[in-house]
Amino acid sequence: MQNISNKFSRNKIENEKNDIYMEIENAQIKKANLLLDMGIMTYEKIRNEIIIDDSFDNISNEILEIDKLIYNNNLRIKKLEEKSKEIVCECGSILNSENNFCGSCGKKVEIEDNYLIECTRCNSLNEEDSVYCACCGIKL
Repeated sequence: MQNISNKFSRNKIENEKNDIYMEIENAQIKKANLLLDMGIMTYEKIRNEIIIDDSFDNISNEILEIDKLIYNNNLRIKKLEEKSKEIVCECGSILNSENNFCGSCGKKVEIEDNYLIECTRCNSLNEEDSVYCACCGIKL
């Protein structure tokens, strides 16, 4: 009878320890999420020059390079999607963006050019009427 009581007691202790471990793990996850949120807020304030502290420069520059990589890859995807889009000529023929002239009526294919301006912070190209850089968020 004593052995059963000891086993029950050990199981109860193990269950209680597991509950405590779960509570610790949940607290660590919550802390990590709060630190992440604080880091994002801090980074945004650094980018908007609300916080000026040279000790953040190296990390901020690395993040900016990653932002540029993400932005430029999204542009590449957009260009690939635009290449695959069909263009309908005035005569009704379906063309693609690589056609210079319509095969049915011979009309020149006119694709609207977007005028771009370069961001002074990250050198990314933005549409001319943009107020803020689509990559780094600075006012253009």
